[in-house]
Amino acid sequence: MTVDVVVVAYRSAAHLRECVEPLCDQPGLNVIVVDNACPERSPALVADLDLEIVEMGANEGFSAGCNAGAGRGRGEAILFLNPDARIEPAAVRALAERLEHDPRCGACGPRVLDGDGHTSFTMRNDPRLGSAFAEALFVHHLLPHARRANEIVRDGYDEPAEVEWLSGAALCVRRTAFDRLGGFDRRFFMYSEDADLCLRLRNAGLTVRYDPAVVARHEGGASAPSPGQAALKASSRLLYARIHAGPLERPAFRVAAAVYEVVRLPLALARSRAHLRGRLAALGAVLGRAPRRPA
Repeated sequence: MTVDVVVVAYRSAAHLRECVEPLCDQPGLNVIVVDNACPERSPALVADLDLEIVEMGANEGFSAGCNAGAGRGRGEAILFLNPDARIEPAAVRALAERLEHDPRCGACGPRVLDGDGHTSFTMRNDPRLGSAFAEALFVHHLLPHARRANEIVRDGYDEPAEVEWLSGAALCVRRTAFDRLGGFDRRFFMYSEDADLCLRLRNAGLTVRYDPAVVARHEGGASAPSPGQAALKASSRLLYARIHAGPLERPAFRVAAAVYEVVRLPLALARSRAHLRGRLAALGAVLGRAPRRPA
């Protein structure tokens, strides 16, 4: 099974070459770097490698970039890989083999190690109203292993598993399924696009699998969104609820999101002005103000 490796580059100069160089000139692997109008022009740093660069012309978001990169390939599998992630060619092929040997599998992902070598919590439960309020009120810290209190799955990373969704730092998707679903939903500029895609794959009768025998590393795997991205994350979560939740649940998700931001304002104030501005922008997004997108 041939694999298109799609890497969307935006302010990726510090990591991009280390990410893609090991995957170039490898049998069965086709590397595609999408330039989302990167201000650093980081794709220029890998132009000498055996890969294709797709110029977007503007930062149209992660989903749009992934779709553009996937559209330039013809591999039977597509590995969407963050530019600050690293994976060996053999591991890429192993993920593709999981798809090849299991026709019901629509997407699979590896064990992801953070910069300190610890396993990142990449398995997720679907967003639910109960977990939205639990996370807003810090119940997920008191009951970290309770499924209804937390979207993050914290157990079971040593065994293969069928999951509801996987964080998209390194996600291998069957092309036929990806194309049939129309790819990532472009309405998600950044955040929640992986949750949305995995749900649509499952609704189409396919599974999402986690495979701990395959390993990737993700330097950003243990980091939270920057203060400037908080509004984008809040907006994307509400978009997910608007698409997938019932009519009575949607306003409740908005209330949960507002509570989440309000109770974190004192914490943000104690940390820095940048964190406070981020939380205020996120609250504004919850209340209907369009978040500012990176240029």
